[in-house]
Amino acid sequence: MEEERLLFAQIEAGRKENQPLKAIFAQVAAATGRKPNSVRNYYYARVKEQDLQTQALHVGAFVPFGQDEIRQLLRRVLSAQANGISVRACTLEMGDGDNKAMLRYQNKYRSLLKTRPDLVRQVAAELAAEGVHFDPYAASRQSRVGRPRKESRVEAGELGRLLKQVEGVDGGALLEELHALALRAREQKHASQETSALKAYNATLRERLERQNAELEAQRERFHALLGMYRQLLGANREFLSTSGIAGMGSLSGYVRDLSRSVAAGEAALGDVSS
Repeated sequence: MEEERLLFAQIEAGRKENQPLKAIFAQVAAATGRKPNSVRNYYYARVKEQDLQTQALHVGAFVPFGQDEIRQLLRRVLSAQANGISVRACTLEMGDGDNKAMLRYQNKYRSLLKTRPDLVRQVAAELAAEGVHFDPYAASRQSRVGRPRKESRVEAGELGRLLKQVEGVDGGALLEELHALALRAREQKHASQETSALKAYNATLRERLERQNAELEAQRERFHALLGMYRQLLGANREFLSTSGIAGMGSLSGYVRDLSRSVAAGEAALGDVSS
């Protein structure tokens, strides 16, 4: 089918360019005249029917867990928790630092806690026989004591159950994308708050700098005024000292007059500096 070939060709190209599925569905919808939701539903239906997980943009969402892998996952996560290591830290290490792989392990572990408690308790008993003791259900109950009920978890669980009942929709992949979007939104919110704080701080610094520049300019003007008065005082003294004898006595009154003017002007300027 031509539209199917176009869809999976776009998926392959999008995987190389790290495009989100939503954008690819929109491109195919525009090219075929269909609605993006119809393209999305058809894509997930074909992935399930033909086992085309390897062609999916988010491969990790469609790779099933084998029984051995499930038991190893439980053993590793339960052992890590027994040693005080969080589920996220353990699954991130299992995924070699890759967030998508971490989410695959983390979501599967949480799903096992809800859907296969008998298996979880069986593996926990095996670990206890080996000297590793941890009961995830007891730990979960203790962590909730005294805390308000988190409605968001109930709503998410209800959403997951509803999605499982919708034919042609991969609920796991959809929830993972919603989780990734929520994380990005939270990071963007924090970045926006930090940017606003930096802008406010920069504005405060700018105002402070402007005030300091104005004060510096005023001090510079006072300095030049004092320098001019000092030169006048030097000139008056130099002129008086250059005279001698009676001639010098005759110019004493003029010297005193000039000196008084210089002192008065200097005191006025110094008063401006200290004010």
